[in-house]
Parts: sequence; C-alpha cells; structure tokens
Amino acid sequence: SMIKKRKDTKILSRKIISKNTVIFREGDGAENAYLLKAGKVGITTNQNGEHVLLTTVLPNQLFGELALIDGSPRSATAIAIEESEVVIVGPEDIKRQLDESHEFIKYWIVYLTDRIRDLSSRVND
Repeated sequence: SMIKKRKDTKILSRKIISKNTVIFREGDGAENAYLLKAGKVGITTNQNGEHVLLTTVLPNQLFGELALIDGSPRSATAIAIEESEVVIVGPEDIKRQLDESHEFIKYWIVYLTDRIRDLSSRVND
C-alpha cells in the first residue's frame, strides 16, 4: 500500500498555534506535554472568577509536563499570548526517554514530581 507506517516514533509533532488560542484548560484530561519553540504562552488559573497569570512560557521551555507524568487533570490553563510553535510530547516519548535513563534519574523525577504536586496543592489551598 502507499500508506507508510511511521517507523521512527522519535519524530515529535509540531504545531502552530494562533494568538489567543487556548491550548488546554484547567481541569481538562491531560495527554501531552509541550515544548515551546517560538512565541509566548501564558499559564493562567481561575481565582474567584478572575483569570490570574501564573507564569509566562518562553521559547525552549516546557509546559503541561506534570500531567504527562501522572496523567492527572490540568492544574491551569495555557493560552497562546502570541502566535506560537509547539512540539507536542506524548507519554510514550517520555517513557522511552526514561526507559533509556539511569534508574536514579527515574526515581529522582518521580520524587520531584511529588514535591511539585505537594507544593502546588499547598498554594491552591
């Protein structure tokens, strides 16, 4: 057949996101993490009905990565402040990288994730 199965799963997909587009919403189920290649993304949360800007993501920074590690719902909303280019990183990409890592790195990442979740929940309470 003419349709070629992509053998090299190392190819990550890229996407152009137009200005003011919501990439994911707080409370959404989470599949992927994102690496910002160009543009600017705002991470916001809803506090008493107000949008509060938590942080601004700049090129070569990751966002949405926590959800990837344990699959929990998005803890904030991500919106493109300007036209942006992202690389979408799926669970299998991370898993493959971790499987190729030293065991210490795996446990260290799990530990850090737990610490971050713990801190986030304290901030939100």
